[in-house]
Order: sequence, then structure tokens, then C-alpha cells
Amino acid sequence: MLRRTLPSAALASALLAGDIVGLTLLLNPNASLAGDANALLFALFLPYAAAGSVAFTLLAIVLVALGRPRMRRPPVEGLPWFASLSLAALVLSAALHAWNLFNYPHSVPTETVRALAGATAGLVGASLVVLAVCVDALLFPTRRRAVAGPLVVLSAASAVVIPLALRPEPVVPPKPVPVATERVQAARRVILIGIDGLGPALVEDGIARDTLPILSRMLRRGSYGPLATLRPTEAAPVWTSMVTGRFPRDHHVLSFESYRLRGALSPYDLLPKGALTVGLEGLRLARRVPVTGASRSCRALWNALNAFGIRTGIVRFWGTYPTEKVQGFMLSSAFDQLWRDRARAAECLYPPDLLAEVESKAVEPDDVDRTQVGQFIDMSVDLPHDRVRWRRDLVERALAPDLTYQRAGTVLRAAYDPPFFATRFYGLDVVGHAFMRFARPESFGDVSPAEIRRYGHVLDRYLALLSEWIGDAERSLRPGEVLVVLSGYGMEPAPLWRRGLSWLEGVPAPGGTHEGAPDGLLMAVGDGIRPGGSLRRASVLDVTPTILYLMGLPVARDMEGRVLTEMIDDEFARAHPVTYVPSYESLAVTPIVETSEAAPLPEEVP
Repeated sequence: MLRRTLPSAALASALLAGDIVGLTLLLNPNASLAGDANALLFALFLPYAAAGSVAFTLLAIVLVALGRPRMRRPPVEGLPWFASLSLAALVLSAALHAWNLFNYPHSVPTETVRALAGATAGLVGASLVVLAVCVDALLFPTRRRAVAGPLVVLSAASAVVIPLALRPEPVVPPKPVPVATERVQAARRVILIGIDGLGPALVEDGIARDTLPILSRMLRRGSYGPLATLRPTEAAPVWTSMVTGRFPRDHHVLSFESYRLRGALSPYDLLPKGALTVGLEGLRLARRVPVTGASRSCRALWNALNAFGIRTGIVRFWGTYPTEKVQGFMLSSAFDQLWRDRARAAECLYPPDLLAEVESKAVEPDDVDRTQVGQFIDMSVDLPHDRVRWRRDLVERALAPDLTYQRAGTVLRAAYDPPFFATRFYGLDVVGHAFMRFARPESFGDVSPAEIRRYGHVLDRYLALLSEWIGDAERSLRPGEVLVVLSGYGMEPAPLWRRGLSWLEGVPAPGGTHEGAPDGLLMAVGDGIRPGGSLRRASVLDVTPTILYLMGLPVARDMEGRVLTEMIDDEFARAHPVTYVPSYESLAVTPIVETSEAAPLPEEVP
């Protein structure tokens, strides 16, 4: 049987591998089929073809063992399993194309989205044709079919040809011509606090249980509502969209990392989702390359403000390494990893004048003592077989970095006092991934009562800590200032299928996940914000237009979002009508001119 099955399995797996190559090229419009032909053959096609041959052969053996009805006259003579296995390959290919179409609609150009939808439809059509041939062969086993074989072969071939034929040529946008601007006075000063992984459900649950009194007060005093996020729901593309007002396909930050196929000349921003490409890394056929802020091809919010002479202070926002020469200051998101290296630390702060003061605020994981940890974990509960990496996830990756940026940001803001100050905390995202299963045990079913007692309050208490920092910012608001609390996505318990997929990929199963694109949120309070306002159909793309408007600047027409006017009070709205410019991409950033010395540090104030 193996001798008769293996050729069919090899051909069907070649069909699947060819479809994966075509899908990879669709997701990477700038990749070159001709230039990367060898890399695509050896790093993608052959590994998937080999793995598929084994899988399809085993599938055929299992079907025979289960008593699958045999085709007396197979549609393709000499290849008794080709029609059935080709059907399986086509269905898998159609599912992969549909899954990537669902996950990357905002990451690839609109023309590519249309091509991906067309390829998905073509694969579904080819699957239906082969399915009809197989059903006919099973129902009428003795009938002769002159066209059955050609139909199967042509359907299988078209599944590879159609995606490649539909692939559009990449479009190179014209370079903008810089235009000088005048300096303006900000209409409002804005303090922005970004928190990864904070969704409406977590906030509303904490308010209902009376564990978040600060956020409860903010909701009464200001405006609040959910923010629809983007797919893929990763911090890098989502935060870049929030600070540019553009989709990932425009700003070109599609993930934390891009890929290098072995022997390829082109970088690959995306590999097909759901194709278990992690195996390519294990075979050293692909490697990940970190994406930096230099990959962003659109002006960020701080660039737009600087273009009009408004100073900005940016702490830990994604894409700030390497730092930019802004008016004001920028502390990179890489500072907590590089500050111990004096030469590299200087690359993380611009201007570097206060580097020594900022370094003195850095928190080592060993500086977080047992008493501080005890605020989150019940250390009195003994778990003999505790496999939770609580120190790594809570202390090293969440608490120590967040404390570092909170203290460093306080120093820098006091020193420069910019009209726009933005800082971001990532720790809630980390503890959400690691400890969600203990906070929501009913969604998992395999959590012991002792684990719940030990780790069940980590998530809630971490949010309570962040709310205290938010409360400090709210209490310090001055006339003409607005506080915005922002999250690009929420967190929810990882479903069973996601935990199973993690097991297949050989990575730890997550407790919480944001792959399902749960909503983020926006809270705003201060001078010009409507008390009790509720956001209507807001998204992460609305953040930059709204902040530009609050600060008295026009909104760019090439931004995808809108001004959230429902959160603006009537007096401010009447005095400040919404204005527009075609784009911020053509505005020349005003040269850095320091007009006065930095303000004294807090400890130096008499």
C-alpha cells in the first residue's frame, strides 16, 4: 500500500507547499519571486512538501485502517489516493488563505487584500470541484469518467497558479516635499498614560468589586469608552497605529519582528499565520530580525507636534529605539535592557543631559524585595510542585521595568515640563499572559485551589498599582491640562484551541491572550473633556486625530481615524472647530531650539 500511496501523498503535499509559497508572496508584496527563488524552494517549499508527504501518507493509512470506502475507479489512473489527498491539501490551503485574510486585512495593501480574497475564493472553488469528483467516484464506482482526471489535475494546478497570477505589483509612493510650518501655542496640555492589556471588562469588573476607586472617580469626572483594536493584535503595530492614525499597511510596522529566509535577499515582514512556521526556525531555515522604530514610514504624533514647535516628552513608547532627535525628550523602550551598558544607555535617551539622573532611577529585579512581591502573591501558600515562573514574569519582566519607567518619567517630566507627555506601562500585559488562568480559573478548569490562593490576585493588584500612578497624574492636573489613559487592546482567557496550538509549537501555553482582538479603552479627564461622556464606535486610529485636536492642531486627511468629538465639552468645541491639512508627511520638523534651561529636578526644588 505504501508504494501506491506515497506518489499521491508527495504530489498532494507539493500542492500544499506551493500554496504556502504563494501565500507568503501575497503577504510580502515587496518580495521577489525571481530573486528569492532558491530560498523559497529550499526554505519553504521543500520542508513543507516533505512534512506534507509524511502527514498525507499517515492520513491514508489511518483512513484504510478505519475502513474508508475505496474508489474502484480512481479519478486519476495510477494514483488511487491523489484525488482524496489533493482535496485535503486544497481544503487546508483555502483555510490558511482565509485565516490570513481574516488576520491581516490592515497589514497588507488594499490591492493585496483583494488578491488574497480572490485566491481564497479560487481555492474554495477548486476544492468544490475535486469534492464533486470524489463524491461521484464513491457513489458510482463503476462509471467511466473521461473528464474526472483532467478536472482534478487542472483544479490542483489552478490552486497554485491563481494566487501567483493575482499577486499585484508593489506600489512605490512618491516622496513628499517638505513644507515649513509656523510655531503655535498648544490649546491644551496633554498627559497620556498607555497601558498594554487593559480592556473594559477588567476595569468594569474592578469597579463593580470596588477595588479601583480611582478609575471609578475618573469615569464620573470624564469620558470613557472601548477602543476597537486591529489585527494582528500585537503591541508594535497597534501602538504605531495609535501614534500615527494610520493602518499598519501605511506605516509598515507589521509585527515585533520580520523574517529572513535562509538565502533570501528580501526581508519577509509576515509568514503565513497558522502554517506552524516556528518549525522553520527550529531547522534554521528562517530567523527573526527585530523591527525597530526606523521601520516606521509615517510621521508619529510627536513629529507632528514638533513640526509646529510644540515640545514633547516620550517615555517607553514602542518604536523609540533608536531615539529620535525630538524637541523635548525621548526615553527609549530599550532603556530597561540597555541601561547597565554605559555606551548603549546613551543611545536610549535624547537629549542625554539627564542620563545619570535617569540611570539612578532604574530598578533591578533584585531591588524588588519579598515584601513588595507579597503585595501580589500570597507567599504563605506552599506549592510543592510550583512550575509557575512568577519571578521572571512578575518581577523581571513586569514590575522592575514599570517601576523604572515610572520613576524615570517623573524625573524627566519635572525637568522639561513639555506640553505633551506620554508614558507607557507594559507590565499588565505580561502578568495577563502569565496569571490570567489563576484570576479566571473557571475558563481553564485545571487550576487548583492552592494556585488560586497563591496567584489569584496578581492581575487585580497589578492594575490597582497602575491605578495609583494614574491617580497621582490626575491629582496633579493643572488648568488647561488633560489626562488620557489609553490601551490599544484588552486581554481575555486563552481558548482551548490556542493552548493546544502552543503545545504543537513547543511554546508555553498562555493564560491570557489578545489574539482575538479584544477592545482596548480610552479614559480622559480634564479641562475641555465632557463629564460622563461615552465613546461611540471609537478605534485606536482615533487617538492621534483627537490629541492633535485637543492641542489645537489640524487633523491630517490621510489619517484613517476621526476626532472623538463626543468626549469634548461644548465650550471647547465651540472655541476650537476641527480643521484639516492634507498630510503631515510633507511637513518639515522644526529644528531643535532650546529657549531656556531645563527646570530643576524635584529634589532640588526649595
